[in-house]
Parts: sequence; C-alpha cells; structure tokens
Amino acid sequence: MRRYRTWCSGDLVRASNGDRMGLSQANIDELLSGEGAEQPPTAVAEAAPAPPEPAPIVPEPPRTPVVSRILELEVTLSVVLATREMTIDSILATTAGTIIEFEVPFDAELALTVGARTIGLGQTVKIGENFGLRLTQIVGVSERAGALGG
Repeated sequence: MRRYRTWCSGDLVRASNGDRMGLSQANIDELLSGEGAEQPPTAVAEAAPAPPEPAPIVPEPPRTPVVSRILELEVTLSVVLATREMTIDSILATTAGTIIEFEVPFDAELALTVGARTIGLGQTVKIGENFGLRLTQIVGVSERAGALGG
C-alpha cells in the first residue's frame, strides 16, 4: 500500500505526488467523524489550481582558473555579540573578574561579519558541544563579495 502525504488547495485534496485524490477536505472530515457513513464520498468536479512552479535553475557561468582559485581562499568569519565604546582609562583599569555591560538584550540576534562588514544576522544554536549560528538574514551575493574585498 502506497502512502501519500496530502495537502489541500481549496476543497480539493491532492497527494504529495500531485495526483488528485477525488475527495474534498469536507468529505475526509465527514468520514473521520463517522457522519455520513452510509453514503459514499463524492468526487470533486472542479479542478484545483496547480501548486506553484519552482523557480527555474539558472546555470552558473563557467569559472576561469583565476576565479576558481579566488573562490578557494579562506577568510575569517566572526560572530559579534555586541560592541561598546570605553575610554582607554577604563580599559586599562579592567582586571580579571571585571564585568562589562553591553546595551544589547541577551537573546538579540548576533552579527556575522567578514572583516568589519556585517553580512548577516542569526540566532545562536548548540551543535553537540559547539556553538553555531542559524542565519535569519543575509545580504545578497554582491554585498558579500564586496565585504571580501575590504
């Protein structure tokens, strides 16, 4: 027996492979509630709109050897918790155990940077015993490429 995940579009129910199942959501709800057990469900006559087509895949232009070498370079990504300005005197007065307060909520999104340029924002996640960043916003490819140039 094949199992299909179903989704609804209006009243028509379709299987995950796109085939019409011929029952409306109301028919299925009726069958599950036990009402109308004597009557067979009726097929839906109108056609439901098709699911949206995925965006076409645009092939990448061929890479030259120089571009390929540039894309293999490693750069340092940083995650910035917060920033604050302090006087040099205050910085010199800090010792082990000093607490420096930042005016950022503890659950604020963190900035992902390359050099001094922010290229994204994200939330902290735990990956095993390590720290990670789930990106919630990222700048476009051209802005990211610009950040790599300095």
